[in-house]
Amino acid sequence: MNRSLNKRTAMLDAGIAELAEQGLAGASMESIAGRAEVSKRTLYKHFPSKDAVFEAVLALLIERVDPLGKLHYDKQRDFAEQLREIAEQEMQLICDPDFVRLSRVLMVECMRSEERSLSLMAQFGEKENGLFRWFSEAGDAGKLGKLDPRALADLFVAMLKSSVYWHSVIAWQPAPNKATQKRVIDEACLTLMSRLQQVRSR
Repeated sequence: MNRSLNKRTAMLDAGIAELAEQGLAGASMESIAGRAEVSKRTLYKHFPSKDAVFEAVLALLIERVDPLGKLHYDKQRDFAEQLREIAEQEMQLICDPDFVRLSRVLMVECMRSEERSLSLMAQFGEKENGLFRWFSEAGDAGKLGKLDPRALADLFVAMLKSSVYWHSVIAWQPAPNKATQKRVIDEACLTLMSRLQQVRSR
């Protein structure tokens, strides 16, 4: 069983690499098998087509973002403490090399086809809504003043991703070290908390 699992993992890794470089249209089962160092027969035994490989890769990406999709604001806990925990979760995800690789696959397909993009965004919509839901529930609890929850959520994620995630995905740069990650988290949390303080002091 372990041998079969290792083979499947190798084939998925090969699929991620192939899809990230060639996109679904340009990818081939022969190339994926070659990258994984398995026979095409073995590859087809696990994945009947390159579309099946793509769906398996997509399932991995959805699995990675699943925890963020389950976020809910806890009225019994400190707002700033929860905000930082979310920032740390987001940072851990966007610095994960596998998540970055999977993201490239998704981006290639979104740019290649509007129809595919709409389909993929619909699949990820529920997962991504976890963060927006947290801000919305915090707003309902009176923690955001008159500020728009969705705008704040977008701003918060943008502050975390701008100097980390996009450099890795687009520029192929390695994830920053822990000290830099902490600095980005600190600045994002401080900026948002300062904005909230401005609203409350008016």
